[in-house]
Amino acid sequence: MSGDPDLVTTLWRDLLIVPMDGPRHAPLGEVRRADLAIAGDRITGIGALAPRPGDRVRDGCGKVALPGFVQGHVHFCQTLFRGLADDLPLLDWLRERIWPLEAAHDADSVRASAELSVAELLRGGTTSVQAIETVRFTEETFAVCGRVGLTAIAGNSLMDVFEPGVPDALPCDAREALRISEELCDAWHGEGRLAYAITPRFVLSCTDRLARDAAEFARARGLRVHTHACEHEAELAAVHARFGAGYLATLDAQGLLGPRSSLAHCVHVTGRERALLEASGASVLHCPSANQKLGSGIAPIASYQTAGVRIALGADGAPCNNRLSALTELRQAALLQALAAGPGAWKAEHALAALTCGAADALGLGDVGRLVPGKRADLVVLDLRDARLGVHRSERGEDVVSRVVWAADEAAIDTVLLGGKEVVRGGALLECDLGSIAARAQGALARVLTRAGLAR
Repeated sequence: MSGDPDLVTTLWRDLLIVPMDGPRHAPLGEVRRADLAIAGDRITGIGALAPRPGDRVRDGCGKVALPGFVQGHVHFCQTLFRGLADDLPLLDWLRERIWPLEAAHDADSVRASAELSVAELLRGGTTSVQAIETVRFTEETFAVCGRVGLTAIAGNSLMDVFEPGVPDALPCDAREALRISEELCDAWHGEGRLAYAITPRFVLSCTDRLARDAAEFARARGLRVHTHACEHEAELAAVHARFGAGYLATLDAQGLLGPRSSLAHCVHVTGRERALLEASGASVLHCPSANQKLGSGIAPIASYQTAGVRIALGADGAPCNNRLSALTELRQAALLQALAAGPGAWKAEHALAALTCGAADALGLGDVGRLVPGKRADLVVLDLRDARLGVHRSERGEDVVSRVVWAADEAAIDTVLLGGKEVVRGGALLECDLGSIAARAQGALARVLTRAGLAR
Protein backbone atom coordinates (compact mmCIF):
# COMPACT_ATOMS: atom_id res chain seq x y z
CA MET A 1 0.00 0.00 0.00
CA SER A 2 1.39 3.39 -0.94
CA GLY A 3 0.48 7.03 -0.54
CA ASP A 4 1.09 10.03 1.69
CA PRO A 5 1.43 8.72 5.27
CA ASP A 6 -0.27 11.88 6.57
CA LEU A 7 -3.48 11.12 4.68
CA VAL A 8 -6.29 9.27 6.41
CA THR A 9 -6.57 5.86 4.80
CA THR A 10 -9.44 3.44 4.49
CA LEU A 11 -9.05 -0.25 3.83
CA TRP A 12 -11.98 -2.21 2.47
CA ARG A 13 -11.45 -5.90 3.21
CA ASP A 14 -12.65 -8.77 1.03
CA LEU A 15 -14.57 -6.89 -1.68
CA LEU A 16 -15.50 -8.49 -4.98
CA ILE A 17 -14.03 -5.90 -7.34
CA VAL A 18 -15.20 -5.23 -10.90
CA PRO A 19 -12.43 -2.89 -12.10
CA MET A 20 -13.78 -2.01 -15.59
CA ASP A 21 -10.22 -1.69 -16.86
CA GLY A 22 -10.26 -4.25 -19.66
CA PRO A 23 -10.15 -3.69 -23.43
CA ARG A 24 -13.12 -2.24 -25.26
CA HIS A 25 -14.47 -5.62 -26.35
CA ALA A 26 -14.18 -7.08 -22.81
CA PRO A 27 -14.28 -4.11 -20.44
CA LEU A 28 -14.79 -5.84 -17.08
CA GLY A 29 -11.12 -6.56 -16.46
CA GLU A 30 -10.15 -9.14 -13.84
CA VAL A 31 -13.09 -9.58 -11.48
CA ARG A 32 -11.64 -10.84 -8.21
CA ARG A 33 -12.01 -10.80 -4.47
CA ALA A 34 -9.46 -8.44 -2.93
CA ASP A 35 -8.83 -5.65 -0.48
CA LEU A 36 -8.98 -2.04 -1.67
CA ALA A 37 -7.08 0.82 -0.06
CA ILE A 38 -7.89 4.51 -0.29
CA ALA A 39 -5.75 7.44 0.84
CA GLY A 40 -7.23 10.91 0.53
CA ASP A 41 -9.31 10.89 -2.66
CA ARG A 42 -7.32 8.20 -4.49
CA ILE A 43 -7.27 4.42 -4.74
CA THR A 44 -3.82 3.42 -3.55
CA GLY A 45 -3.86 -0.35 -3.68
CA ILE A 46 -5.85 -3.44 -4.64
CA GLY A 47 -4.86 -6.93 -3.56
CA ALA A 48 -4.04 -8.78 -0.35
CA LEU A 49 -3.42 -5.79 1.91
CA ALA A 50 -2.74 -5.52 5.61
CA PRO A 51 -4.17 -2.64 7.63
CA ARG A 52 -1.77 -0.09 9.05
CA PRO A 53 -2.13 1.63 12.42
CA GLY A 54 -4.80 4.29 12.17
CA ASP A 55 -6.50 2.86 9.09
CA ARG A 56 -10.26 2.84 8.97
CA VAL A 57 -11.23 -0.73 8.13
CA ARG A 58 -14.52 -1.56 6.40
CA ASP A 59 -15.92 -5.04 5.86
CA GLY A 60 -16.63 -5.79 2.22
CA CYS A 61 -17.66 -9.41 2.66
CA GLY A 62 -20.58 -10.25 0.39
CA LYS A 63 -20.32 -6.91 -1.42
CA VAL A 64 -19.36 -5.89 -4.94
CA ALA A 65 -17.40 -2.72 -5.77
CA LEU A 66 -17.89 -0.89 -9.06
CA PRO A 67 -16.58 2.46 -10.27
CA GLY A 68 -18.91 5.32 -9.42
CA PHE A 69 -21.48 5.74 -12.17
CA VAL A 70 -20.86 8.38 -14.84
CA GLN A 71 -23.99 9.89 -16.40
CA GLY A 72 -23.46 11.73 -19.67
CA HIS A 73 -26.68 13.71 -20.01
CA VAL A 74 -28.94 15.23 -17.34
CA HIS A 75 -30.68 18.54 -16.63
CA PHE A 76 -30.36 19.60 -12.98
CA CYS A 77 -32.64 22.57 -13.60
CA GLN A 78 -35.56 20.33 -14.64
CA THR A 79 -35.73 18.03 -11.61
CA LEU A 80 -38.11 20.46 -9.92
CA PHE A 81 -40.58 19.81 -12.76
CA ARG A 82 -40.88 16.03 -12.37
CA GLY A 83 -44.40 14.87 -13.23
CA LEU A 84 -45.40 18.18 -14.85
CA ALA A 85 -44.78 17.29 -18.50
CA ASP A 86 -46.11 13.80 -19.05
CA ASP A 87 -47.69 12.28 -22.17
CA LEU A 88 -46.25 14.70 -24.74
CA PRO A 89 -43.91 14.29 -27.73
CA LEU A 90 -40.66 16.25 -27.73
CA LEU A 91 -41.59 19.58 -29.36
CA ASP A 92 -44.93 19.87 -27.54
CA TRP A 93 -43.18 18.84 -24.31
CA LEU A 94 -40.79 21.76 -24.77
CA ARG A 95 -43.30 24.39 -25.89
CA GLU A 96 -46.16 23.59 -23.54
CA ARG A 97 -44.26 22.76 -20.38
CA ILE A 98 -40.47 22.89 -20.21
CA TRP A 99 -39.80 26.27 -21.78
CA PRO A 100 -42.54 28.08 -19.80
CA LEU A 101 -41.30 26.46 -16.60
CA GLU A 102 -37.64 27.25 -17.27
CA ALA A 103 -38.55 30.83 -18.15
CA ALA A 104 -40.09 31.14 -14.68
CA HIS A 105 -36.95 29.93 -12.87
CA ASP A 106 -35.04 32.22 -10.56
CA ALA A 107 -31.80 31.64 -8.66
CA ASP A 108 -33.62 30.12 -5.69
CA SER A 109 -35.58 27.60 -7.77
CA VAL A 110 -32.52 26.58 -9.83
CA ARG A 111 -30.62 26.00 -6.59
CA ALA A 112 -33.49 23.93 -5.14
CA SER A 113 -33.70 21.86 -8.32
CA ALA A 114 -29.95 21.21 -8.25
CA GLU A 115 -30.11 20.12 -4.60
CA LEU A 116 -32.87 17.64 -5.41
CA SER A 117 -30.84 16.35 -8.35
CA VAL A 118 -27.61 15.87 -6.43
CA ALA A 119 -29.33 14.00 -3.60
CA GLU A 120 -31.00 11.61 -6.05
CA LEU A 121 -27.88 11.10 -8.15
CA LEU A 122 -25.65 10.33 -5.19
CA ARG A 123 -28.17 7.97 -3.61
CA GLY A 124 -28.27 6.11 -6.92
CA GLY A 125 -24.48 5.81 -7.23
CA THR A 126 -23.82 8.57 -9.78
CA THR A 127 -20.56 10.33 -8.92
CA SER A 128 -19.81 12.12 -12.23
CA VAL A 129 -22.27 13.89 -14.49
CA GLN A 130 -22.56 16.09 -17.56
CA ALA A 131 -25.49 18.51 -17.74
CA ILE A 132 -27.23 21.08 -19.90
CA GLU A 133 -28.84 23.75 -17.73
CA THR A 134 -31.27 26.55 -18.48
CA VAL A 135 -30.32 29.93 -19.95
CA ARG A 136 -29.62 31.74 -16.68
CA PHE A 137 -28.62 30.98 -13.07
CA THR A 138 -26.28 28.07 -13.92
CA GLU A 139 -23.89 29.40 -11.28
CA GLU A 140 -26.35 27.99 -8.71
CA THR A 141 -25.96 24.49 -10.14
CA PHE A 142 -22.18 24.78 -10.12
CA ALA A 143 -22.24 25.94 -6.50
CA VAL A 144 -24.39 23.00 -5.35
CA CYS A 145 -22.23 20.45 -7.18
CA GLY A 146 -19.06 22.07 -5.90
CA ARG A 147 -20.17 21.88 -2.28
CA VAL A 148 -20.55 18.10 -2.35
CA GLY A 149 -17.51 17.40 -4.56
CA LEU A 150 -19.44 15.92 -7.48
CA THR A 151 -17.54 15.75 -10.76
CA ALA A 152 -19.75 17.91 -12.97
CA ILE A 153 -19.44 19.25 -16.51
CA ALA A 154 -22.19 21.80 -17.10
CA GLY A 155 -23.18 24.79 -19.17
CA ASN A 156 -25.96 27.29 -19.71
CA SER A 157 -28.38 26.62 -22.56
CA LEU A 158 -27.62 28.80 -25.55
CA MET A 159 -30.94 30.03 -26.96
CA ASP A 160 -31.28 33.19 -29.04
CA VAL A 161 -34.18 32.20 -31.30
CA PHE A 162 -37.42 34.00 -30.46
CA GLU A 163 -40.33 32.18 -32.09
CA PRO A 164 -43.90 31.09 -31.29
CA GLY A 165 -43.91 28.71 -28.35
CA VAL A 166 -40.72 30.14 -26.81
CA PRO A 167 -41.48 32.51 -23.89
CA ASP A 168 -39.94 35.93 -24.43
CA ALA A 169 -38.26 35.71 -21.03
CA LEU A 170 -36.25 32.59 -21.87
CA PRO A 171 -33.89 33.31 -24.81
CA CYS A 172 -31.31 36.06 -24.89
CA ASP A 173 -29.41 37.55 -27.82
CA ALA A 174 -26.14 36.04 -29.00
CA ARG A 175 -23.98 38.67 -27.35
CA GLU A 176 -25.64 38.21 -23.96
CA ALA A 177 -25.51 34.41 -24.26
CA LEU A 178 -21.76 34.47 -24.84
CA ARG A 179 -21.24 37.00 -22.05
CA ILE A 180 -22.95 34.60 -19.64
CA SER A 181 -20.87 31.73 -21.01
CA GLU A 182 -17.63 33.64 -20.54
CA GLU A 183 -18.50 34.60 -16.97
CA LEU A 184 -19.42 31.04 -16.04
CA CYS A 185 -16.28 29.65 -17.65
CA ASP A 186 -14.06 32.16 -15.87
CA ALA A 187 -15.70 31.51 -12.50
CA TRP A 188 -16.17 27.72 -12.50
CA HIS A 189 -14.09 25.92 -15.12
CA GLY A 190 -11.38 23.98 -13.28
CA GLU A 191 -12.75 24.89 -9.87
CA GLY A 192 -12.41 21.67 -7.89
CA ARG A 193 -14.18 18.90 -9.79
CA LEU A 194 -16.15 21.30 -12.02
CA ALA A 195 -15.82 22.03 -15.73
CA TYR A 196 -17.67 24.37 -18.05
CA ALA A 197 -18.96 23.18 -21.43
CA ILE A 198 -20.53 25.03 -24.33
CA THR A 199 -24.12 23.79 -24.44
CA PRO A 200 -26.29 24.96 -27.34
CA ARG A 201 -29.74 23.69 -26.45
CA PHE A 202 -30.36 22.20 -29.89
CA VAL A 203 -30.03 23.32 -33.48
CA LEU A 204 -33.47 24.97 -33.56
CA SER A 205 -32.74 27.17 -30.54
CA CYS A 206 -29.67 28.95 -31.92
CA THR A 207 -29.10 31.32 -34.78
CA ASP A 208 -26.26 30.38 -37.07
CA ARG A 209 -24.27 33.31 -35.71
CA LEU A 210 -24.56 32.18 -32.09
CA ALA A 211 -23.74 28.57 -32.99
CA ARG A 212 -20.59 29.57 -34.87
CA ASP A 213 -19.46 32.03 -32.20
CA ALA A 214 -20.04 29.40 -29.52
CA ALA A 215 -18.00 26.86 -31.47
CA GLU A 216 -15.15 29.34 -31.74
CA PHE A 217 -15.35 30.09 -28.01
CA ALA A 218 -15.14 26.36 -27.26
CA ARG A 219 -12.12 25.94 -29.53
CA ALA A 220 -10.33 28.94 -28.04
CA ARG A 221 -10.87 27.76 -24.45
CA GLY A 222 -10.44 24.02 -25.07
CA LEU A 223 -13.98 23.29 -23.86
CA ARG A 224 -16.31 20.38 -24.48
CA VAL A 225 -19.47 20.86 -26.53
CA HIS A 226 -22.65 19.21 -25.24
CA THR A 227 -25.93 19.41 -27.14
CA HIS A 228 -28.96 17.44 -28.32
CA ALA A 229 -29.08 15.83 -31.75
CA CYS A 230 -31.43 13.73 -33.89
CA GLU A 231 -33.84 12.97 -31.06
CA HIS A 232 -37.31 13.00 -32.66
CA GLU A 233 -38.53 12.73 -36.25
CA ALA A 234 -40.57 15.96 -36.02
CA GLU A 235 -37.46 17.77 -34.79
CA LEU A 236 -35.43 16.52 -37.77
CA ALA A 237 -38.09 17.72 -40.19
CA ALA A 238 -38.02 21.17 -38.60
CA VAL A 239 -34.22 21.29 -38.82
CA HIS A 240 -34.25 20.39 -42.51
CA ALA A 241 -36.96 22.97 -43.21
CA ARG A 242 -34.94 25.73 -41.55
CA PHE A 243 -31.39 24.85 -42.63
CA GLY A 244 -31.90 22.81 -45.79
CA ALA A 245 -29.56 20.17 -44.41
CA GLY A 246 -29.50 17.29 -41.95
CA TYR A 247 -29.00 17.72 -38.21
CA LEU A 248 -25.41 16.54 -37.94
CA ALA A 249 -24.43 18.23 -41.19
CA THR A 250 -25.72 21.51 -39.72
CA LEU A 251 -23.75 21.01 -36.50
CA ASP A 252 -20.66 20.18 -38.54
CA ALA A 253 -21.02 23.30 -40.71
CA GLN A 254 -21.34 25.40 -37.55
CA GLY A 255 -18.14 23.93 -36.10
CA LEU A 256 -19.89 22.12 -33.26
CA LEU A 257 -19.11 18.54 -34.29
CA GLY A 258 -15.80 17.01 -33.29
CA PRO A 259 -13.97 14.73 -30.83
CA ARG A 260 -14.79 16.99 -27.86
CA SER A 261 -18.51 16.97 -28.72
CA SER A 262 -21.14 14.94 -26.87
CA LEU A 263 -24.49 14.44 -28.59
CA ALA A 264 -27.53 13.41 -26.60
CA HIS A 265 -29.85 10.86 -28.25
CA CYS A 266 -28.85 10.32 -31.94
CA VAL A 267 -31.95 8.17 -32.38
CA HIS A 268 -32.64 9.02 -36.04
CA VAL A 269 -29.45 9.27 -38.11
CA THR A 270 -29.29 8.69 -41.86
CA GLY A 271 -26.53 6.64 -43.46
CA ARG A 272 -24.73 9.76 -44.67
CA GLU A 273 -24.92 11.44 -41.27
CA ARG A 274 -23.96 8.21 -39.56
CA ALA A 275 -20.67 8.30 -41.49
CA LEU A 276 -20.21 11.94 -40.46
CA LEU A 277 -20.82 11.05 -36.81
CA GLU A 278 -18.32 8.21 -36.88
CA ALA A 279 -15.65 10.29 -38.64
CA SER A 280 -16.06 13.23 -36.25
CA GLY A 281 -15.05 11.35 -33.10
CA ALA A 282 -18.09 12.73 -31.25
CA SER A 283 -19.64 10.75 -28.40
CA VAL A 284 -23.25 9.62 -28.20
CA LEU A 285 -25.17 10.08 -24.95
CA HIS A 286 -27.87 7.42 -24.78
CA CYS A 287 -31.02 8.19 -22.77
CA PRO A 288 -33.21 5.11 -23.22
CA SER A 289 -36.01 5.89 -20.75
CA ALA A 290 -36.50 9.45 -22.03
CA ASN A 291 -36.49 8.24 -25.63
CA GLN A 292 -39.26 5.80 -24.78
CA LYS A 293 -41.36 8.20 -22.71
CA LEU A 294 -41.30 10.94 -25.36
CA GLY A 295 -41.95 8.39 -28.10
CA SER A 296 -38.71 9.28 -29.86
CA GLY A 297 -37.51 5.77 -30.73
CA ILE A 298 -34.58 3.45 -30.03
CA ALA A 299 -31.05 4.64 -30.74
CA PRO A 300 -28.86 2.06 -32.56
CA ILE A 301 -26.33 1.91 -29.75
CA ALA A 302 -24.98 -1.58 -30.47
CA SER A 303 -24.06 -0.63 -34.03
CA TYR A 304 -22.60 2.71 -32.91
CA GLN A 305 -20.29 0.88 -30.54
CA THR A 306 -19.29 -1.63 -33.22
CA ALA A 307 -18.29 1.35 -35.37
CA GLY A 308 -16.11 2.74 -32.59
CA VAL A 309 -18.38 5.54 -31.36
CA ARG A 310 -17.95 6.27 -27.65
CA ILE A 311 -21.15 5.79 -25.63
CA ALA A 312 -22.34 7.15 -22.29
CA LEU A 313 -25.70 6.60 -20.61
CA GLY A 314 -27.80 9.38 -19.12
CA ALA A 315 -31.18 9.80 -17.47
CA ASP A 316 -31.92 13.10 -19.27
CA GLY A 317 -34.34 15.32 -17.30
CA ALA A 318 -36.76 14.24 -14.60
CA PRO A 319 -39.81 15.55 -16.55
CA CYS A 320 -39.14 13.09 -19.40
CA ASN A 321 -38.08 10.03 -17.44
CA ASN A 322 -39.20 10.55 -14.45
CA ARG A 323 -36.13 9.25 -12.61
CA LEU A 324 -32.43 10.10 -12.48
CA SER A 325 -31.56 6.47 -11.77
CA ALA A 326 -28.35 5.16 -13.30
CA LEU A 327 -29.38 1.55 -12.69
CA THR A 328 -32.72 2.11 -14.43
CA GLU A 329 -30.94 3.46 -17.52
CA LEU A 330 -28.49 0.57 -17.40
CA ARG A 331 -31.24 -2.03 -17.53
CA GLN A 332 -33.34 -0.11 -20.07
CA ALA A 333 -30.37 0.35 -22.40
CA ALA A 334 -29.53 -3.35 -22.32
CA LEU A 335 -33.16 -4.36 -22.86
CA LEU A 336 -33.67 -2.03 -25.80
CA GLN A 337 -30.55 -3.18 -27.61
CA ALA A 338 -31.61 -6.80 -27.14
CA LEU A 339 -34.86 -5.83 -28.83
CA ALA A 340 -33.38 -3.64 -31.56
CA ALA A 341 -30.17 -5.53 -32.39
CA GLY A 342 -30.83 -8.98 -30.96
CA PRO A 343 -29.93 -10.69 -27.67
CA GLY A 344 -26.17 -10.58 -27.10
CA ALA A 345 -25.47 -7.91 -29.71
CA TRP A 346 -24.74 -5.47 -26.87
CA LYS A 347 -23.83 -7.53 -23.83
CA ALA A 348 -24.44 -6.62 -20.21
CA GLU A 349 -20.77 -5.78 -19.74
CA HIS A 350 -20.93 -3.28 -22.62
CA ALA A 351 -23.95 -1.62 -21.04
CA LEU A 352 -22.08 -1.39 -17.74
CA ALA A 353 -19.10 0.13 -19.54
CA ALA A 354 -21.40 2.86 -20.89
CA LEU A 355 -22.06 3.82 -17.27
CA THR A 356 -18.45 3.56 -16.05
CA CYS A 357 -15.22 3.36 -18.06
CA GLY A 358 -16.76 4.00 -21.47
CA ALA A 359 -18.79 6.91 -20.16
CA ALA A 360 -15.68 8.44 -18.59
CA ASP A 361 -13.89 8.14 -21.94
CA ALA A 362 -16.87 9.68 -23.74
CA LEU A 363 -16.78 12.70 -21.43
CA GLY A 364 -13.00 13.07 -21.41
CA LEU A 365 -12.73 12.22 -17.69
CA GLY A 366 -9.42 10.44 -17.30
CA ASP A 367 -9.37 9.82 -13.56
CA VAL A 368 -12.74 8.15 -12.99
CA GLY A 369 -14.66 5.18 -14.36
CA ARG A 370 -12.15 2.46 -13.40
CA LEU A 371 -11.10 0.87 -10.12
CA VAL A 372 -7.33 0.88 -10.38
CA PRO A 373 -4.63 2.44 -8.19
CA GLY A 374 -4.14 6.11 -8.92
CA LYS A 375 -7.73 6.75 -9.98
CA ARG A 376 -10.09 8.87 -7.95
CA ALA A 377 -11.85 6.87 -5.25
CA ASP A 378 -15.38 7.18 -6.63
CA LEU A 379 -16.98 3.83 -5.81
CA VAL A 380 -20.37 2.19 -5.66
CA VAL A 381 -20.53 -0.76 -3.25
CA LEU A 382 -23.50 -3.05 -3.80
CA ASP A 383 -24.85 -5.85 -1.67
CA LEU A 384 -26.09 -8.55 -4.04
CA ARG A 385 -27.03 -11.11 -1.40
CA ASP A 386 -30.76 -10.48 -1.80
CA ALA A 387 -32.31 -13.66 -3.22
CA ARG A 388 -34.20 -11.56 -5.79
CA LEU A 389 -30.85 -10.89 -7.45
CA GLY A 390 -29.98 -14.58 -7.78
CA VAL A 391 -29.48 -17.34 -5.25
CA HIS A 392 -26.31 -18.82 -6.71
CA ARG A 393 -23.06 -17.32 -5.50
CA SER A 394 -20.82 -17.48 -8.55
CA GLU A 395 -18.14 -14.81 -8.60
CA ARG A 396 -17.45 -15.08 -12.31
CA GLY A 397 -17.50 -11.68 -13.91
CA GLU A 398 -20.35 -12.39 -16.28
CA ASP A 399 -22.53 -13.73 -13.45
CA VAL A 400 -21.90 -10.73 -11.21
CA VAL A 401 -22.51 -8.26 -14.02
CA SER A 402 -25.70 -10.07 -15.03
CA ARG A 403 -27.09 -9.52 -11.54
CA VAL A 404 -26.09 -5.84 -11.58
CA VAL A 405 -27.39 -5.01 -15.07
CA TRP A 406 -30.53 -7.14 -15.27
CA ALA A 407 -31.71 -7.40 -11.67
CA ALA A 408 -30.31 -4.72 -9.34
CA ASP A 409 -31.97 -1.45 -8.37
CA GLU A 410 -31.13 1.24 -5.82
CA ALA A 411 -32.05 -1.09 -2.94
CA ALA A 412 -28.83 -3.01 -3.69
CA ILE A 413 -26.63 0.09 -3.24
CA ASP A 414 -25.01 -0.08 0.19
CA THR A 415 -22.27 2.56 0.07
CA VAL A 416 -21.24 5.34 -2.29
CA LEU A 417 -17.84 6.99 -2.03
CA LEU A 418 -17.09 10.34 -3.60
CA GLY A 419 -13.37 11.02 -3.68
CA GLY A 420 -12.86 8.54 -0.85
CA LYS A 421 -15.57 10.11 1.32
CA GLU A 422 -18.69 8.13 2.12
CA VAL A 423 -21.78 10.01 0.97
CA VAL A 424 -24.12 7.02 1.21
CA ARG A 425 -23.87 4.36 3.91
CA GLY A 426 -26.29 1.53 4.51
CA GLY A 427 -28.34 2.88 1.62
CA ALA A 428 -28.90 6.23 3.36
CA LEU A 429 -27.59 9.63 2.31
CA LEU A 430 -25.13 11.22 4.70
CA GLU A 431 -24.91 15.00 5.22
CA CYS A 432 -28.06 15.60 3.14
CA ASP A 433 -31.30 16.46 4.89
CA LEU A 434 -33.85 15.31 2.34
CA GLY A 435 -36.70 16.75 4.35
CA SER A 436 -35.21 20.25 4.25
CA ILE A 437 -34.29 19.92 0.57
CA ALA A 438 -37.82 18.80 -0.30
CA ALA A 439 -39.41 21.62 1.71
CA ARG A 440 -37.29 24.26 -0.03
CA ALA A 441 -38.04 22.69 -3.40
CA GLN A 442 -41.77 22.63 -2.74
CA GLY A 443 -41.81 26.34 -1.94
CA ALA A 444 -39.65 27.17 -4.95
CA LEU A 445 -41.86 25.13 -7.28
CA ALA A 446 -45.02 26.87 -6.09
CA ARG A 447 -43.49 30.22 -7.02
CA VAL A 448 -42.31 28.92 -10.41
CA LEU A 449 -45.74 27.55 -11.27
CA THR A 450 -47.37 30.88 -10.39
CA ARG A 451 -44.93 32.84 -12.53
CA ALA A 452 -45.39 30.37 -15.41
CA GLY A 453 -49.16 30.57 -15.21
CA LEU A 454 -49.35 26.84 -14.55
CA ALA A 455 -50.42 26.84 -10.90
CA ARG A 456 -53.16 24.28 -10.25
